Amino acid sequence: MRHFALIDAIERQSEELRTVLLDTGPGVPVATCPGWTSNDILGHMAWAYGAAMTGMDSPPDGPMPDFGQSPKDWGEALGAWDVARGKLLERLNGIDPAATRAWVFSPAAEKTAVFWLRVVAHETAIHRLDTEHARAGGESREMLESITFDAELAMDGIEEYLTLLVPAFVPRRDPITIEGDVTYRATDTDRVWHVRVRPGAVPQVVDTAGTHERSASVTGSADAVYRELWGRPSNAVVTGDHELIETLRSP
Repeated sequence: MRHFALIDAIERQSEELRTVLLDTGPGVPVATCPGWTSNDILGHMAWAYGAAMTGMDSPPDGPMPDFGQSPKDWGEALGAWDVARGKLLERLNGIDPAATRAWVFSPAAEKTAVFWLRVVAHETAIHRLDTEHARAGGESREMLESITFDAELAMDGIEEYLTLLVPAFVPRRDPITIEGDVTYRATDTDRVWHVRVRPGAVPQVVDTAGTHERSASVTGSADAVYRELWGRPSNAVVTGDHELIETLRSP
């Protein structure tokens, strides 16, 4: 996905998210993020936008930067996010993300600002969806049709998740002990991702599925597969070995 399109997605999705958050108000439970309320979403967004700026300002080969803490107070978090959002969009619009070196938290990512551009775009889109669910009062199935992400953004999110985020969070879990392939198929774009799951290894996207005894598939529009990957309500069709899919579950 082109960089300007991702920047545009951040701008549009963050505007929608801010509007829905203010309409929802503080203290509202977020069913799609168990244990979180609308305050947590707002504080997390303020933190995430600030973290992206910190990552882009830090030495690519240096230690992990201090990203600080999420603000808890509603008014403080809203102000912090507004400031961070303005600064981040100004920065992204003034640089070539691919030519701007940055610290990144994924061992599979190039150490450039493109990483943070994608992270923020998809954090914003997914949490915008969470907030829409909160405003609707739960995991409303109406969101599957009333709100959809365009195929280009959804495909970029699938690609980012499987190739950059999985290598970042899977090693922090107990070692994988099973073997097989999971196929993600976006039917409206003809895009297919085959993910090889092996004992003691980080799952990897491969060119073709193997002939393992265990396999699973997730099939639907790019929007549906995107939501399913992030563990949000989705109308994607999930078949096969659910234990394999669980190895790729979102943090």
